[in-house]
Amino acid sequence: MNGHAVNGGLSNGQQQQHAGQHDNNGVEAIYKFGKPMLAEFCFREKLVNCNHGAWGAVPRRIMKEQQRLNEQREQDPESFYRYVIDDIFDDTIRTVATFVGAKPENLLLLESATVAMNTVLKSITPKLSPGDKFLTDSHNFPAVRETLQYICNEESGLETITLEPPFPIESEDQIIKLFTDALDADKSIKVVVIDHITSCSGIKFPLERLIPECHKRGRLIIIDGAHAPGQLHLNLESLGADYYIGNLHKWLFTPRGTALLFTQPKHQSTLQPLVISYYQRSPKLRDRFTLMVTRDYNPIMCARFAIKFLNDIGGLDAVIEHNSTLLNWAADMLAEAWGTRVFPLPPTMRAPMMRLVQLPPSDKLKLDTYEDVRQFNKKIFDTATLHVFIASLHGCLWVRISSQVYNSKEDYYYVRDVIRQMLLE
Repeated sequence: MNGHAVNGGLSNGQQQQHAGQHDNNGVEAIYKFGKPMLAEFCFREKLVNCNHGAWGAVPRRIMKEQQRLNEQREQDPESFYRYVIDDIFDDTIRTVATFVGAKPENLLLLESATVAMNTVLKSITPKLSPGDKFLTDSHNFPAVRETLQYICNEESGLETITLEPPFPIESEDQIIKLFTDALDADKSIKVVVIDHITSCSGIKFPLERLIPECHKRGRLIIIDGAHAPGQLHLNLESLGADYYIGNLHKWLFTPRGTALLFTQPKHQSTLQPLVISYYQRSPKLRDRFTLMVTRDYNPIMCARFAIKFLNDIGGLDAVIEHNSTLLNWAADMLAEAWGTRVFPLPPTMRAPMMRLVQLPPSDKLKLDTYEDVRQFNKKIFDTATLHVFIASLHGCLWVRISSQVYNSKEDYYYVRDVIRQMLLE
């Protein structure tokens, strides 16, 4: 393919260089972004992954740490669960808490953002009354939508109001007004559920402005930050949400089955796990959720190694710089090549590592149902060993692309040519 690997902030004439001069211990970082970083991962031969945001990817060295923990556990399972795991788990919580700007006592590590969202919604529901409402928007994640639908039924008497953000979004003010007008118009809305970064569209909502507006009106706010850790700098204590949920396996290189749940202290006494176990009556939040004996905690406990890996390759600033620079170039290149457009968003509302580009029109392509879209995504992979994600929004078809440290310009030239060819078939 044409093109060369890109580096964050570097001119086209420069070659790839070290991701960062030094890691946090003062040791020179030896990793390079782009194609050289592929050696750190286990991707199958010829796979081009431009959809990192879907499942993430685990570096080899993190997989080795996970295997080491597995072997340590199997050498003496009883000692591991009775005497060893507590100290490792507490160290992991402290490491993650530092990374996301949270106090360790306010943080839980769970299996996924979906588990965390179910935990929160099912814990607060008993405190609501028939006629009370949740407020969300049409860009929320389908699993969250389904959970709200499950909770809001005839028996509970609860309801969900779903807002439709304007298209195109021209400013943060539009979003703030959309939500505050809804809250002011309906006092029965008690809980707001909103993404930090939307999965389907890569919108970064202005939470620093929206959360205070919700609290000013006496509403709880739950943030679905599934795509935020590893993609954004976070300070959960200062952000101030009542609950904040985030995956660590999407953008932070942690093995799958790892998520965080931040809970304000005033809500912790009523937060209950989905599965009741030995320490259900413990006043300590961590005990109620993390001492479930034979559950496999090793993916979660690898989060501390994943954060070290991130720091070793240059740190979050360097990763954001590379990924966002590459993504901005790729999105503009695809839109120009296809004669279409990038999903229109104000600069402050663009996710740094996920973007939508409109597909060129095609009389042959009919994607009217979810199954149609799924089959077309599969056809792309079967034909070209390429992962992207096709989405239907606002009456148009879009391709969602992601950028990560192993991606290079060649990957997106490949996307350009594969999609163009498939639409001509």
